[in-house]
Amino acid sequence: MAFKRSGVRLSLAPPSLRKIPVGRVLTRQTHRSEISLSGSSPTYGPSHVHHPVGRVLTRQIQPPDKSIRPTSRFVLRRYDGGFIFSFMDMRSVFLIALAAFCGACATTERSDRVRYSPELIDGRAVFGHVVAAAPAQSVLSVTPEMRDFITNDIGNSAFPHQRFRRLMQKLEGQDFFVSPYDRSATFSAAQTFASKRGNCVAYTNLFIALAREASLDARYQKVHVPPKWELSSGLVLRVNHINVHVAGVRLPGAGSDELSVDFNSVVPSEGAPTEIISDVYAESMFYANLSVDHLHEGDYEQAFAYLKRAVLTAQDNPDVWSNLGALYSILGHDAYAERAYRVARSIDGKDPAAMAGLAKALGNQGRMAEAEVFTAMVSRYQSANPYYHFAKAEQAFSVGAYDTALESINRAIKLKRRSPEFYALRAAAAQQLGNARLHAKSIRLQHRFSKEDS
Repeated sequence: MAFKRSGVRLSLAPPSLRKIPVGRVLTRQTHRSEISLSGSSPTYGPSHVHHPVGRVLTRQIQPPDKSIRPTSRFVLRRYDGGFIFSFMDMRSVFLIALAAFCGACATTERSDRVRYSPELIDGRAVFGHVVAAAPAQSVLSVTPEMRDFITNDIGNSAFPHQRFRRLMQKLEGQDFFVSPYDRSATFSAAQTFASKRGNCVAYTNLFIALAREASLDARYQKVHVPPKWELSSGLVLRVNHINVHVAGVRLPGAGSDELSVDFNSVVPSEGAPTEIISDVYAESMFYANLSVDHLHEGDYEQAFAYLKRAVLTAQDNPDVWSNLGALYSILGHDAYAERAYRVARSIDGKDPAAMAGLAKALGNQGRMAEAEVFTAMVSRYQSANPYYHFAKAEQAFSVGAYDTALESINRAIKLKRRSPEFYALRAAAAQQLGNARLHAKSIRLQHRFSKEDS
């Protein structure tokens, strides 16, 4: 079921029951930098290739269109997804994984018993003194004003679906989604409520806090969606989605009592694997976002301080350890970077981000044989990943090498046959080559699979 009202898109979709380990990144590239952001389906023409990923290095959690407001992409979808963004600096295979919190799924249990040396998070190797962890924040705390917002007319209904609808309507009616998207506003729930602005992190925190105050079962959910490469700028785009999972709410005509709430411009496919993550795990991602904000400002010590807080909050989050390894790497401390990446691998041995980081860190230390082991692992993964071939096709298309683009995009389609963006690029390449039949066929398939994803 899908319906629209007041600029808010609501939809229900079948559940995804696939289960994969939290923290696993679906792709990574060894010697290229990585960035993640929300995006939309590309369009191609004789003189147009979609916006290069490399132009958004400093807008890690901003939708492509600056004019997008949270309401315009406020998506509710059963077992749907929100974003984790990450990027790697070209100088060092630099991974920063950030949670842009913008649902069944399985809840993955993790062990808190992660072995690491305390000196990895004291900061003395880089800054010459012990760096204090950034202050902990009450990310989901509720103020008296927030409590009144709920109790006055939302929390007095005995029916969860009514409380859910009233919450959405009141947030929109009181202009919580009027302000333009603010990428730098990584706020707690209380800060977002007071300012009526924020990014995906902020609005997701706000929604979860208010929903729980209204006695709704709202939790953070991680959605694993396909990665993307953008080769011409040396960047890799990874999209791992975080959103709000709400249980016990059965809307009229719905076949399930579970929903997801998104504050992003991209809706992943129905089949994307999902899992519930804990508040603590999500909070560590919140600190990782703040770390990246300081990194962009060139304040490495504060970036380190927030990563330290992230580690102390959820030491079993492999992304945080990869972030730490990346920070050490960009600051020229490859031995410490190696150690941080190895901690990440001890949590998730299949994480290509840690493998890529290790390849770079080991290579920088002159340990080429060891580095090659990890380089080969990531290379094998790339060759089997359709999005790597898609990126190669885009690169070739951008320089007018349409035959090469067509060859690469066909490899991508062979590996993943139902991706609309693949057919959009193939149609463009075929048009440039004068192949009207292939162009028309690709357009038809693009439209067909776009409808299936909507």
